Amino acid sequence: MQRNWYHCRYCGQGFNPLDAMLGIDLVGHKVTPEMAVKITFAGQNAPSFEDAERSFEYLTGLRIGRSLIRQITEETGQKVYEQQVEKAETATAMPEETVSSVLPHGRRAGTLYVMVDGSQVNTRNKDQQGSSWKEMKLALVYNDKSVITRKSGQSVLAEKEYVAYWGSVDCFKKLVFDAAARGGYGTYEQVVVIGDGAHWIWKMYEELFPDAVQVLDYYHMCENVYSYAKFLYPCDDQKMTGWAKSVITHIEQGKVNKVLASIAAVDESRLPAGVPNLPTYLSNNRDRMNYNALQEKGFKVGSGAIESGNKKVIQQRMKQSGMRWNVETGQTIASLRAKNASGQWRDVEHLLNVA
Repeated sequence: MQRNWYHCRYCGQGFNPLDAMLGIDLVGHKVTPEMAVKITFAGQNAPSFEDAERSFEYLTGLRIGRSLIRQITEETGQKVYEQQVEKAETATAMPEETVSSVLPHGRRAGTLYVMVDGSQVNTRNKDQQGSSWKEMKLALVYNDKSVITRKSGQSVLAEKEYVAYWGSVDCFKKLVFDAAARGGYGTYEQVVVIGDGAHWIWKMYEELFPDAVQVLDYYHMCENVYSYAKFLYPCDDQKMTGWAKSVITHIEQGKVNKVLASIAAVDESRLPAGVPNLPTYLSNNRDRMNYNALQEKGFKVGSGAIESGNKKVIQQRMKQSGMRWNVETGQTIASLRAKNASGQWRDVEHLLNVA
């Protein structure tokens, strides 16, 4: 296509009216904002940039190299991430304006859930211990009214928001608070936070949501009990299973003190890798495990939704065989995938001035 190009002999600057009309100058790379959004969607959605190149050509008939797809995707993802951080900084700087703690007609019925989990992703950098794996933190915010149960019994979240972050808790907690505020924190009768027992998660929850009901993920608790039972009875599956089931039953009934009294103290140095110090684990979480009482109140006690989200948002794209990521570029992909999984892709369009 031939395009008129106007050049100023005095200032030396050039101007192309057609490029300006199409918005090409706003994005760069000589593509329109509309095309940049489509390229970005392919780049974050496909298993790899190579796959994005093939699928984009098949669907559009346009051949765009994987390097350009990667560049546009990462640049758009960086804009999305920077916008998220800016909003989170504003939300945490003025929490009284961000959260509606007192409503004219009282709080609405229902429960707001906040879940947090982590997933190890391989990077190009090694830490002081020589490991190149770094935890990508993921949070999920939704309310119980958005849960749709299908005939098969499977539950689907109609409305939700994921937040992905590769870095310190200090920044992550701001992103979590901002997402919870958008989700209605301060307007619901109940707030329930669920975690896997990591100390930093409970500390963050206590700071952000001091009024919330804290729940230790039921399935994580069961996994740790069985792991410890196998340590106690390595050669007797019947005793191992019986002991674990008995402990879990008492925990479900809120009888954690009884369980603790029945477990003999073990030198932690004797525990194999991957086996928790169960007495310490249960003691630290004793007020978060009265599962029967929690379920009678209608609260969820498992973090299956966030674990499923971890697979969908992070692992399916970022844990392919042989993949290694720079932290900066990995964050851009995670931010885009979180937007897409949250049903908020229109935010990306607006950011690139696509109507």
